[in-house]
Amino acid sequence: MKTLQLLYLSIFICLNSFGLTTDNDNLMSLSGKVTYKSGAPVDMALIYIKKINKSTYTDENGNFIFSDIPPGKYSVFIKTFEAEGIYINVDLTVKSDHITIVLENDQGVALDDVTVVSKSKGKIIKEKGYAIDVVNTQEMAIQNLQSTELLNRTSGVKIRQTGGLGSHTHFNLNGLTGNSVRIFIDGIPIRNYGESFSLSSIPPAMIERIETYKGVLPAHLSEDALGGGINIVLKKSIGNHLSASYSYGSFNTHQLNVDAGYRNPETNFNVDFSTFYNSTNNNYKVWGDNVYVVDPNTGKVTYVKAERFHDDYASKGIKANIGYTSKTWVDEITLGLMISDMDNDIQTGPTMDIVYGQRRSKRDSKMVSLKYNKKDIFIEGLSVKTFTSYSHTNRKVIDTVPVMYNWLGEIIRDNDGNPINWQNNGGEAGDATLENNKEVTIANRTGISYQFHPQHEIGVNYFFNRFTRDVNDPLRPESIQDLSDTRHLTKQITSFTYNSNFFENKLKTNLFYKYYKQHVKLVDRLRENNEIIAVTSEKKIDFNGYGFAISYALSPKVTLLSSAEKAVRMPGDSELLGNTSSGIEPTIDLLPETANNFNLGFLLGTYLLKKHSFNLEANFFIRDIRDLIIRGISNSISDTYGYENLGKVKSSGFDVELKYNYNNRLFVTTNFSNFNARYNLKYDNNGVEYGHYGDRLRNTPYLTSNTYVEYKFTDFIKENSRLSINYNFGYTHEFFRNWESYASTGKAYIPTQALHDIGASYTAPNNKITLSFNAKNITNEQAFDNWAMQKPGRAFYVKLTYRPKF
Repeated sequence: MKTLQLLYLSIFICLNSFGLTTDNDNLMSLSGKVTYKSGAPVDMALIYIKKINKSTYTDENGNFIFSDIPPGKYSVFIKTFEAEGIYINVDLTVKSDHITIVLENDQGVALDDVTVVSKSKGKIIKEKGYAIDVVNTQEMAIQNLQSTELLNRTSGVKIRQTGGLGSHTHFNLNGLTGNSVRIFIDGIPIRNYGESFSLSSIPPAMIERIETYKGVLPAHLSEDALGGGINIVLKKSIGNHLSASYSYGSFNTHQLNVDAGYRNPETNFNVDFSTFYNSTNNNYKVWGDNVYVVDPNTGKVTYVKAERFHDDYASKGIKANIGYTSKTWVDEITLGLMISDMDNDIQTGPTMDIVYGQRRSKRDSKMVSLKYNKKDIFIEGLSVKTFTSYSHTNRKVIDTVPVMYNWLGEIIRDNDGNPINWQNNGGEAGDATLENNKEVTIANRTGISYQFHPQHEIGVNYFFNRFTRDVNDPLRPESIQDLSDTRHLTKQITSFTYNSNFFENKLKTNLFYKYYKQHVKLVDRLRENNEIIAVTSEKKIDFNGYGFAISYALSPKVTLLSSAEKAVRMPGDSELLGNTSSGIEPTIDLLPETANNFNLGFLLGTYLLKKHSFNLEANFFIRDIRDLIIRGISNSISDTYGYENLGKVKSSGFDVELKYNYNNRLFVTTNFSNFNARYNLKYDNNGVEYGHYGDRLRNTPYLTSNTYVEYKFTDFIKENSRLSINYNFGYTHEFFRNWESYASTGKAYIPTQALHDIGASYTAPNNKITLSFNAKNITNEQAFDNWAMQKPGRAFYVKLTYRPKF
């Protein structure tokens, strides 16, 4: 039935796009594009129609659109940040129109010593009071950078990967990591998309900006999160557009991305399409304490510098949207489809001491979604936003050969030349398996807000998520498989908000309350008296949370920010139900994480001094945490791991970021983050003293810094061409691999890492073609992450980007 409803809706949308249905409102639309004479699009240009008091800004491609305009003649005002405004007359008496505006130059025009400064989308979000960083990807999209690399340069954020491109990724945010930090795509939990469509695989060209909320998560995102969240906002270009890029680099890495869109200016019908493909051998060199060869006969250990030999990765995906925007009956209605898959070898276990030679996994995901937004529905000031999705994911594990490999890619053999097996039970990581996890997720997020006064708004948000997993393994006896039932996890979150502005919008307040509810159920196998029986486990959780975000503008260039939240994060599906493909054991008795989070910060700038401009941001924070969920791991070699509650943890610290711009040619961004997260439980419930009281959290970097410098040349070699060169320095101070009190034992530290990257990009005079070059980790330093998992060393990449004009 649901499929038929979606089919009817698709047919209706398609018919309407070709004019086979009618719209009797007789209103017009005006769309257009603003470019410089060089062909470069003008981003964030103000477009204003005074007669009807409507305004908008151009997007990153220079496009804009007005809808629902009464028929008539109008004067349209166009104003950029640098130049004087101009007027364009348009006639919409008979039909809608599309106009193209070409500005003379992009060097800036002096306005009698008066400077006009407009707020970017990121600045507007920051001034709501939340501790947030915003990464705009437009300029970076032409470089050979992953989305995770851009995010890793954000203050307070540390990306934790288990290897190279495509490896499993965790996010450390002010000391909190893993699922404590929620990830979203356009406000939708990223887990609904499946792991093959993730921040590791999505190219920056598909992303408009990345919002990082620290400690306090806005209620409209309607998720449980202990340490904040990261929201990936995908591009939504207004006009017709096309961009394509291809890059090739070290370790036989190929990356292809195509993004295209069509808009009918008469009907406001939209079609957006994007696709990507990534592949790599990840055969980079590794060395150090965890990379060695053991002689099985003598036990002699020889440390080697080896090449990863079983770490191929490939992913591809298609994302398409079809729908309408800016109609009288809807602001946006979009039917979406996403298909992606991933195939990757598994080189190591939870640590690099364990080497695999044939274990691998395959994953594929499909998702269909429906989005609906409408302002002033039924009455003025009442708005509705809803998003519903259905996704299906297959997660397969192939592990049928038990032989042991060493870091030289050799099968380990005994004196007679026979292969030595792992545990003699059929696979490298345990029993031989061809397990397929079939996962289905149904989700809905609905938000209703009512602005009953220009300075006051109330709202309610509801989030529903139903996750089920069926496990099938043809290598296991049917009698065993029959004991494995469907695993269920249902989550519901309801939040209420009140937003207000006072003193001519100088004081902005956001108050919210959240109610969390979760139900988990699974049937697992248990051996009892030499007989395998089915055991049913079931658990229900409900919690309350609340918080606020406040900002006060002391002056146009000085804003104080403060936010706080009683945060709750309920255990996730992998933590509770396990995940065979990732070597995770189920732990259904996990408790929810709770924390009292507090932020205090400020925004300074933009300060202008002739051709120089400065911005400074800082945030101080406290995280008082109970029952933190962390990954557990044995000190000895282990193939699998589970999760555990840690007890009490207290973290405090600060982030600071400085931005400098000289004459729109030299750009410098530098940030510094430091926090002190320590185990804060001295005695357990029985009065027994814990051995790690006062220790820093294990496997957690606590001091990081990044500096990015870019210089742009105009009219390089040829008129209207552009060349930019850039340099990035990333610093991670040494941190404890295990508990600080174990520092006297071997392998206690993950050493300091100082990484240097350089790059250059050249854009041809026609502004259609850009060629980029990037060299990463040019000094070939050892780069480590989770549990000393080594990441790639020196690498080189070239990238060609093509963006034709429309």
